[in-house]
Amino acid sequence: MMRTDRGWSGPDEALASRVDMTLGPTPLHMLPRFSREVGVEVWAKRDDIGSVGLLGNKVRKLEFLVADAQRVGANVLVTVGAVQSNHARTTACAAAMLGLRCVLILGGAESGTPSGNYLLDRLFGAEVELVAGAGWDELEPMLAKKCRDLEEEGQLPYLIPAGGSTPVGALGLARGYLELAEQCAAADLSPDLIVHATSSGGTQAGLEVGRAILGRGPRILGVAVAKAAGVLEVEVAEIATHAGRLAGMDRTWRQDEVAIDHSQRGHAYGASTAASQEAIRLLAHTEGILTDPVYSGKALAGLIDLARQDRLRGPVVFWHTGGTPALFDSNLGPPLIE
Repeated sequence: MMRTDRGWSGPDEALASRVDMTLGPTPLHMLPRFSREVGVEVWAKRDDIGSVGLLGNKVRKLEFLVADAQRVGANVLVTVGAVQSNHARTTACAAAMLGLRCVLILGGAESGTPSGNYLLDRLFGAEVELVAGAGWDELEPMLAKKCRDLEEEGQLPYLIPAGGSTPVGALGLARGYLELAEQCAAADLSPDLIVHATSSGGTQAGLEVGRAILGRGPRILGVAVAKAAGVLEVEVAEIATHAGRLAGMDRTWRQDEVAIDHSQRGHAYGASTAASQEAIRLLAHTEGILTDPVYSGKALAGLIDLARQDRLRGPVVFWHTGGTPALFDSNLGPPLIE
């Protein structure tokens, strides 16, 4: 199974090693009506739009991961996730765009007509293996075994872990941070904080690396949607450290440098909460922008909660990581309008 251990001479070379799938910088704009509702100036970095296949921020990681897969000669992308995984759907789309085979191992079971991300996985032509009742600790070994099976068939698989959260993938969000910095400078905007959803840690790690490359800029707050406190901070720090080294940086991130809000997770990954439902409705009603119950809605709920506690100093950037297809899942969407 193929994964890289290469490094680059510096940030410029590292951040240029990608396949372009974002169709240009994603928009940054103010949310005036939403800002009035929550009492702080909020801007949105719209990774939910501006790319192909409803990709969201996961495409930033895939741009670098696919480039690496091509570099090592892989012909199959293999990854793992939940049945409504944004990352799995993005991987399937990227494979379709570039003529690669894609195998997805998804934790979940058939439940009637495919919907949401699972529908798109199938539409993009991915080979999907559903594993009912499997947890993350079971899915990852299945991923490695699938790669070994493909190698025995004479294929050249490229293993991508959950969320695309590797040091190579994190470089995509480092590049995204620099993109945001350019947009803020053009708008004469000096945000204090970026708020985003964090699950497997690669997005937050990449943003931390981007801030380190720049040497300044807004702080980063992840709102956890999956892993427990203490675990996720360690993983983000590790990914950031190795991503920084790939980019030629001599820096080690510590766990206590990683800021994560664990108050919005709910009882389980993928489970909607009352706070996320309220947040989704508020942004939709005030700005006509859609967020999802699994990721971006919970990040938005975290932002709203901090604003209402008067713990935010604006301007704040809400980094919209996408995930809109989850609204069309038969289990997640209906509660939003009940």
